[in-house]
Amino acid sequence: MRRPKAAVVSGGTCGIGRALVEALVDDGYRVGFSGRVRERVEAVVTSVASRHPHRIVGITGDASLPGHATALITAVRETFPAWASVYVLCAGHGLPGTLTGSDPARWEALVHLNLLGAMHQMRECAALFGQMPEGVRDLVVIGSTVGRTLSDANPVYGATKVALHSLVEALRRERCATGMRVSLIEPGFVVSGFQVSAGYDPEWFAGIEREQGPLLRPEDIARVVRFIVQQPPHVHIDDVRVRPTRQRV
Repeated sequence: MRRPKAAVVSGGTCGIGRALVEALVDDGYRVGFSGRVRERVEAVVTSVASRHPHRIVGITGDASLPGHATALITAVRETFPAWASVYVLCAGHGLPGTLTGSDPARWEALVHLNLLGAMHQMRECAALFGQMPEGVRDLVVIGSTVGRTLSDANPVYGATKVALHSLVEALRRERCATGMRVSLIEPGFVVSGFQVSAGYDPEWFAGIEREQGPLLRPEDIARVVRFIVQQPPHVHIDDVRVRPTRQRV
């Protein structure tokens, strides 16, 4: 009997992560996802299960801590059961302000989630993918255009993305011979809950949207991820920048 295809989304209760959970379930995947707030996790499960029963499992957890990827992949294996051949690393947080103007009390949490937590997830995912039967295995990491092009508005956040982008390419080189595909998505301005939770000035962001919009929506990024993981085994789309058409940088 053929096992169902399965996927994991780290940070799937809002924004790009939520759009990915819904898109992957619609594509026939059994999906496991995570979030920090139990009520939000339960709300996503209830919403998705109303359309696709028995295709969704959510766990409450902190993506900055070691063991997060292992817990997610294990939850999928125990629930469905199936090996998750797609892992989307979406959990992350923003921080407005420059090096001298941002809140230094928030630096440590930012680095723990955006960089150290991501490193743990990538390492655990690579190890668990190595235990899978033969087949395509995709690790897709959500980065940012500020990891490639300096942003004057939030360079501290951008610094975590610069480091993350480097590690994504390093892992791709290390594991490509095993058939594991490691891909980076670099979104530009996306309208989601990201700006509110990070504390960006709503008037500043509204000005960006007036000047450079229409901006991206989470569903736009989900569509790109779906395209990447649908490629045949010998095709790897490893780095994609996605900007609003009118975004200058």
